[in-house]
Amino acid sequence: MEAIDYDRGAAAYERARTLPPAVLEGWRRAVGTLGTAPGGRALDLGCGTGQSLGPLADWLDAMVVGVEPSAGMRDAARPALVPGRCSVVAGRAEALPLARGSVGVAWLSTVVHQIDDLGAATAELRRVVTRGGRVLIRGFFGDRPLGGYFRLFPGAERAAATFPTTAAIVEAFGRAGFGGATITPVGEDWGVAPGPWAARARTLRHVDSALRPLTDEEFAAGIAAVEALADAGTAARPAVLHLDLVALEG
Repeated sequence: MEAIDYDRGAAAYERARTLPPAVLEGWRRAVGTLGTAPGGRALDLGCGTGQSLGPLADWLDAMVVGVEPSAGMRDAARPALVPGRCSVVAGRAEALPLARGSVGVAWLSTVVHQIDDLGAATAELRRVVTRGGRVLIRGFFGDRPLGGYFRLFPGAERAAATFPTTAAIVEAFGRAGFGGATITPVGEDWGVAPGPWAARARTLRHVDSALRPLTDEEFAAGIAAVEALADAGTAARPAVLHLDLVALEG
């Protein structure tokens, strides 16, 4: 599958994937149970458009540096920067531009499935995360159903299988020296009705990792199924996405 062009897709990604306040609050509660960042510094790896930078600074009481390979994404992130609390730099998971033991928490939000060399990335995270620090991974995993309106798409199970499983992630990070894994399910209720959701999905067709594995026929069938809910005129409750927080200790 052709690599995602995040430089060109940054604007669409920001419009459709920015977490609403209610969803952010659910993640604040999940992350808040784990305490603050040792040393007062945190990493947002693959920070994208920067939507987690400010919240992480508050949740972890830390200075947060975002590392992002896409210039387009970094440009989109700059307005989200809080002076003295957040910054964003160019870099990749396999070669982090950070000093040894310089962060207490590393946050990976819906990015671990995008990493080309997970072994190299986990070794780099072991290098930059201080002893006693943590890695927090938010995402979809191959052993969990995608949930939400995704369940209406033919091929959704095949799309889910393109994501690593929680067991594979725990094993990979374990080889790098991270242990004590805990997995916390977090439901995301975006409050988006079927019609607007289908419109968003169209803009994300080629940049969303759950939609890209679908064939054009499967995508069209799924969109039709979602729009049928809107056309029925029923008060269908917006579907809740099912993600997990995998926390590992360093």
